Amino acid sequence: MQNNITNLPTKKSRDSNIELLRIIAMFMIVVYHIVCHCVVVQLTDPASLGRAAIDTFNHPVFWKRLLILNTIMSFGIIGNAIFLLISGYFLANRDASEIKLGKISGKLLLQMGFATIVLTCVPTIIHLMKPDISISLQPVTAFNSMSWFVGYYFVVILCGALFLNKFLAKLDRRKYGIFVLTLFAFVSFSWSGGLAESLAGGLRTLLTGIFLYSLGGFIHQFDPFKKIRIYVFFIVILIVNALIWLSGYNNTVNNIQSYIQSHSEDPFIQSVPFFDNFSIVIIILAICMFEIFRRVRLPENKIITFLGKTTFMVYHDT
Repeated sequence: MQNNITNLPTKKSRDSNIELLRIIAMFMIVVYHIVCHCVVVQLTDPASLGRAAIDTFNHPVFWKRLLILNTIMSFGIIGNAIFLLISGYFLANRDASEIKLGKISGKLLLQMGFATIVLTCVPTIIHLMKPDISISLQPVTAFNSMSWFVGYYFVVILCGALFLNKFLAKLDRRKYGIFVLTLFAFVSFSWSGGLAESLAGGLRTLLTGIFLYSLGGFIHQFDPFKKIRIYVFFIVILIVNALIWLSGYNNTVNNIQSYIQSHSEDPFIQSVPFFDNFSIVIIILAICMFEIFRRVRLPENKIITFLGKTTFMVYHDT
């Protein structure tokens, strides 16, 4: 009887610090989409400029409050990068056979199906209850077009299972580091990145995902940032966000100057930045957040685990 109990498989524990990071990453993505689709679109849409609250900001004046939007507009893409770093951290060093593509595929399809049902039914119910409210009603075909990130994430994991993990397993620390750095340079430089995009639409983004996945594995295996104190990552986050604000100021002032010089009588359109997945700003902030939470030691927490498991992506339970 004792032997049978000893041989029972133990339940796999989960890292509450990483689960908490996943929750925060998902929250950042949600906040980004709310701001992007409910706030920014009105500020930059000429058809919306007649509204009093919006018209306040659409004059050739620099509004400090809009810098908050500049920061939030980076949230969603940072969240995407964090999910890929987490997946690479737990999957890139595994044998390819351990990446259960069937389970991942089924989980992603079920989650997409659930989201489609909710987004198809809930707006319709709201419309029927309050027909005066303007609301976007979704068709069931939104399943195929609702989220580009699902396919992006899936292809990165597929690359890991088919060839990337085998390739990475053959590299020592030096060669692994050179591969990650070279891939980062390739997607970052405008000409090489543009070349990839001209070969196939979305290829630059895919290579960015492969870079983040590989970097996650590199961090897990070799811990390249271990000598950097945790407070340094907080300082880097503050500096990068300060640069985002400065960049927003510069863009707005340039637009104001162009507006005045053109003697335009049309409403002034405020500029709100959009960040690419390969943006160095996004990558630096994602790495800093990942390193901060990776070093936090939290006991396994059932609430955090439950909430973490309900976020969109998976890692070491695949």
